Amino acid sequence: MQSILKIFQDLNQFISSNSDGFNIASLPKIKNHKIGLSSQGMPVFFIKCEDGDKERILDYNLEFISVQFNRECRLLSEDKIIAEGSYTVISLRTESIDLQEYFLEIVFLVVQKLSPIATLKELKFEVKKLINLFNKFTQPPTKTIQGLWAELLVIEQSKTPEYLIKSWHCSPNDKFDFNDGIDKIEVKSTAKSRRVHSFSFEQLNPNKNSNLIIASVFAVETGIGKTIFDLVKSIDLKVKSIDLLTHINEVLIETLGKDFEKTFEIFFDYQLAIDTLAFFESEIVPKIESSNIKQEISNIHFDVDLSNIEQIIKIKTNSTLHKSLIK
Repeated sequence: MQSILKIFQDLNQFISSNSDGFNIASLPKIKNHKIGLSSQGMPVFFIKCEDGDKERILDYNLEFISVQFNRECRLLSEDKIIAEGSYTVISLRTESIDLQEYFLEIVFLVVQKLSPIATLKELKFEVKKLINLFNKFTQPPTKTIQGLWAELLVIEQSKTPEYLIKSWHCSPNDKFDFNDGIDKIEVKSTAKSRRVHSFSFEQLNPNKNSNLIIASVFAVETGIGKTIFDLVKSIDLKVKSIDLLTHINEVLIETLGKDFEKTFEIFFDYQLAIDTLAFFESEIVPKIESSNIKQEISNIHFDVDLSNIEQIIKIKTNSTLHKSLIK
């Protein structure tokens, strides 16, 4: 299937002589909704609306995206009118090819969820989620690029990526990277020469009926390697659920915030990471015992060297989450 970016780029090759309409192209497997080219050369999505929905809704105008509801549009293909009517217009505004490609994919996932002729109710719901997501671009990051890259590598290398994604950062208050409500996985990365990681006291002390595995990755920046988005593309090929792909994008944007654009230029040594990816039972990882901590002391963090700790070769529990890890 032709990529959304390629469809958009092909629109740039045709210069319309008609200033009263938008030059557009069809979207893969989508009947009425279209992608187009703005007068500034930016991507625009046209969402076909019910003609009866003329309720005036407040438009959105953000740094990277704008949404205009219920606009009468004339859509052209090589200067021939192919459609007219009421559309909700989603415009993306960035000259960065990397950001254009990523934004196109995000909005296309939203479009695939909509009815062939979208109702006002579903448009409000999906657009609100989209706007909330794009608002995250102005917020500070909640994790390092290295840490997020390591988590995506664990998903990309896993036996069952779908289950891991379902369990990945489902709650912003969760202290573990993966939590299916029963068991946990915490991912640690390092760029040092030894497998030394920083832990909080809570990260090595889950509730007593939960099993916790520590995933350890050497994530070293290189001039040539794989970025976060290279890993996302690899995961996309293995996952068919639109909801899971949307969840990946939500976690990325919520985690990276205003550091999002930097990630296109930061590469990590992919082969080193694969070769050194290791898993450890939390029970045998050295830790500070709760009996040694006075009740008045909190916010405890410490470094642990896992270099000589026994690695997990085969998952021996019946944990669905943990069995998803190792192929």
